Amino acid sequence: MGAFLDKPKTEKHNAHGAGNGLRYGLSSMQGWRVEMEDAHTAVVGIPHGLEDWSFFAVYDGHAGSRVANYCSTHLLEHITTNEDFRAAGKSGSALELSVEKAY
Repeated sequence: MGAFLDKPKTEKHNAHGAGNGLRYGLSSMQGWRVEMEDAHTAVVGIPHGLEDWSFFAVYDGHAGSRVANYCSTHLLEHITTNEDFRAAGKSGSALELSVEKAY
């Protein structure tokens, strides 16, 4: 059947958390694909002086899990360790630039 299974894998991965005045929940399911291609990041309290900020992201694997898993593990680190981020303080436009550069 190619990149699809004969039957979907319907087991779900669920998680939840709270902090910074937020509550979140997430759920993922492999479905018909041969492998789970998607990943996510949920961090309440960003390091480097932004403990009152949070970071949530969903990464769609599109034909494989490698990039989605890498982003899930490393994207926030790339954002928070780049020079623009450290210089940005809490300026929205400077933070936006640092996110763009992290990609």
